[in-house]
Amino acid sequence: TEAIHVAVEIRTVNSRYLDLNLRLPKELSSLEPELRKEVQSSLSRGRADVYLDLTLKSGSQYDLNEAVVENYLATADKIRALGAEGKLDVSTLFQLPGVIMPQPVDLAAGGLVETVKTTFREALEKVVSTRTSEGSELKKDFLQHLEKLQQLTDSIDQQAEKVPDYHRQKLTKRLERLQQEGTVDETRMTQEILHFVERADITEEITRLRSHLSHFEQELRGTESGVVGRRLDFITQELGREMNTILSKSPFAELSEAALEGKTEIEKIREQVQNVE
Repeated sequence: TEAIHVAVEIRTVNSRYLDLNLRLPKELSSLEPELRKEVQSSLSRGRADVYLDLTLKSGSQYDLNEAVVENYLATADKIRALGAEGKLDVSTLFQLPGVIMPQPVDLAAGGLVETVKTTFREALEKVVSTRTSEGSELKKDFLQHLEKLQQLTDSIDQQAEKVPDYHRQKLTKRLERLQQEGTVDETRMTQEILHFVERADITEEITRLRSHLSHFEQELRGTESGVVGRRLDFITQELGREMNTILSKSPFAELSEAALEGKTEIEKIREQVQNVE
């Protein structure tokens, strides 16, 4: 305005929850609860550093505290009376605390409070707009990773068909060896069969993996105004858990390579999902 310059700076970075740091001039301390609610109504996730600065355009912005200056000068006289040499000059006085005071801004005059609020809301709208544009780009990136994960899941599913035969052959060889040794321990045989059953089947993990991928995509393609960041974060953790289980059960290289590549794609999603509102 003609009387004052209002500057609002809002900087946001990724964070799991909303972490709001609001710094205001003393004159605006009474507005803090209201401005804090404004931010909370527009942002639900991320660290937000908000700075607001006021500068008078006309008149004196600083005032001289004459009482403090007089006290400094009187103290200097006492020190010299004790035998100390030297003078207290203007440049030194300017550096002493309390000598220069910022001129308080009269916010009641000329609708300055509304000017501050309007400027604050304009800055907040720009932040939301910027984050929305960034979110659109992230969405495209996520969809590319999901498509790649779908392809890898199909590959894992194909490889999974070979797993039971692999373990069946392995179990048959073990049983033949036990029979050749002449002693078939029923407990040992039961353990071998249980181990075979546990390691042979990854269909449940594949089914859950497909379900999580579908859920992730549904969240991405849902309402544009929805807050989905935390849900996507949780789904990403579940994706990683299923892929780790598949990798731990993998008996041969082709399946392991597909699962490792899947883990890489999930990690890329995990790094970016922290930036999603």
